[in-house]
Amino acid sequence: MSDDPATRYDLLIKGGRVLDPGQGLDGVMDLAITGGRVSAIRADIPAESARRVIDASGPGRYVVPGLIDIHTHVAHGAITPGVGMEGCDPDAIGVQSGVTTLVDAGSVGVANIGVFSAYIQPNARTRVIPYLNIGSYAHTMPTMIDVNDLAEIDPVAIAKCVAANPGLVQGIKLRLVGPLVATHGKEIVSATKAVAREHGVPLMVHIGDLSARRRPDPHLLEPATRFAIEQLDAGDILTHLCTPNHGGVMDAADRMMPALLAARERGITLDSALGRGNFGYRVASEQRALGLLPDTISSDLTAAGETFHSLLECMAKFMAVGYTLSEVVRMTTVNAARAIRAEHELGAIAVGREADVTVLDLVEGDFEFVDTKQEVFHGGFGLRPVQTVRAGALIAPGWGTHPWGWLPAPRSTAGAAS
Repeated sequence: MSDDPATRYDLLIKGGRVLDPGQGLDGVMDLAITGGRVSAIRADIPAESARRVIDASGPGRYVVPGLIDIHTHVAHGAITPGVGMEGCDPDAIGVQSGVTTLVDAGSVGVANIGVFSAYIQPNARTRVIPYLNIGSYAHTMPTMIDVNDLAEIDPVAIAKCVAANPGLVQGIKLRLVGPLVATHGKEIVSATKAVAREHGVPLMVHIGDLSARRRPDPHLLEPATRFAIEQLDAGDILTHLCTPNHGGVMDAADRMMPALLAARERGITLDSALGRGNFGYRVASEQRALGLLPDTISSDLTAAGETFHSLLECMAKFMAVGYTLSEVVRMTTVNAARAIRAEHELGAIAVGREADVTVLDLVEGDFEFVDTKQEVFHGGFGLRPVQTVRAGALIAPGWGTHPWGWLPAPRSTAGAAS
């Protein structure tokens, strides 16, 4: 650390390849940070002008805007272990994995969303944005169904919550999952949309029901999905675009696709949200061939999925489908910021902006992935975090999601022989 009064910057990230598709940046340059904000972006900033210098040079090393994961589950401590769907520690899947902003996609309902402002947000170094599940109890009970009865959608309680906790609820989440969706799907969608519009926040709708295959007529989900797509307004989010499950957009695609394309024209965000249960490699490949590209990549991480992958590995999966690094960075920076209505604050490296930055390595190799259908597919790239900067503070990454670290699994002998 320098005590020289000529020192101008708190932190200098030097010699990295800056890649910011939203700002049109792609080249080797230096990035200076002062007072938690970006203060300079240019070539050859003298090292002696900064109190701390990070060498980001070298092949495959990139400096990108702080990554944004718009679909996670980080209601850590709000759900009883062994009972409901446990959330991740936000910093473990956030700043310690190269991600500076997380959206909790409706882990909890109005019964206990207060845990975010009281406990989770004050204790996280990662920016955490909570969406409220329309089901009062959401994932806190031992079922994957959010709405078991129409009475569990409680607009009066939600209005009281919003009034008493200004700024807490940043969106409303609806999962089109469970038997009630098959019989009352349109009512559920309409009631949820009315709540979102009442409070002026985006509506995120989950499509694809992994459990539907065990029910006698899973195709009853299709009308609810199509109706939901038709009801979404500009600024809303359709999540699990690449799901292979019943109720997805490729389920009766001839009827879904016109509504889906019209929704995109209206300004709806199409989010991938892979998770353990809603990503089909063949679906993603077919959509790419059709030109139906996701706007955003998100992880849908829960505590159960934390050892399965990371947002970076989700990005690598899309590179295995055929997307470029620039495309997947765009989907997790500027596009993600726009999806959560924060494009004027997040998702870019620009002078004057808060300094959220991810330094990562693009690693060439022969990697193996597994999708929801347990189909094995392969890709030539993995990504791993090197350093994270959140509001100017430097944070080292954790060990990684796998026993060996961050990179995806190497191609197995069995996979190579197939």
